[in-house]
Amino acid sequence: MRNTTMTGLGRLFGAATLVLFLGARPLAGQVGHPPAKSPYHDILHGSSWSFIYGNLSGDGGKLGIGPHNGPTYGMRYDFRMSNLIQAGLSASYMDLERLIVDADDTPATRVKGPVAQSVVTIEVALQLNLTGAKTWHRLQPFITGGLGYALSSTTKADTSGFKFGNRFSISPGLGMRFFPSSRVNLRVEARQHFWKLKYPTAFQDEPADVVGGIDNSDAVITDKKLNEWASGWWIMGGIGFSF
Repeated sequence: MRNTTMTGLGRLFGAATLVLFLGARPLAGQVGHPPAKSPYHDILHGSSWSFIYGNLSGDGGKLGIGPHNGPTYGMRYDFRMSNLIQAGLSASYMDLERLIVDADDTPATRVKGPVAQSVVTIEVALQLNLTGAKTWHRLQPFITGGLGYALSSTTKADTSGFKFGNRFSISPGLGMRFFPSSRVNLRVEARQHFWKLKYPTAFQDEPADVVGGIDNSDAVITDKKLNEWASGWWIMGGIGFSF
């Protein structure tokens, strides 16, 4: 899992470097353009409300019991802190799913589901606008990162002792806004989303349904690792209204 996480972050860093390079080139070419023909236009309004739709992928961790795979719906408020930096506050409802693993069953029958698992996430995000308070050909690329707090529903069908509960999340990513007018923008972004899973200690015990088991070789978890960062791609798009 650690190698997967580092690989994902490495890809995001590489993509961010490329976007920074591409964003810097048009900035360098801004000098010398007549105002009427300049590819740059000021973003006149620094605050906006956005409606966001997305999809969160992933595998739910090594056991598949973390919430994953499903649509997300949200609203976001943004305000510009400086020409380069803006902050956002969002609330998202995530209609996800997960598996159930019963530690008392044999390995052949212990995995059940998927079952529904809804999550509500409140998030604070920072956004680095690569063209500042301007658009380039009506486009504004950005680098972003969010810190969220996720609150999950209960799963009555799961009697294993595992509960996702409430968790902090982090989600670095890249995105783009397109401004067809001064008050309307279309937004797309891709983030790698992380939250931590904590497995119950019962997952280390030999299943009750295994006759004569004494070495815990049939336990759900045999490597003594009861914590794990689960990740998935969170792809989002939306429409914003500035004021």
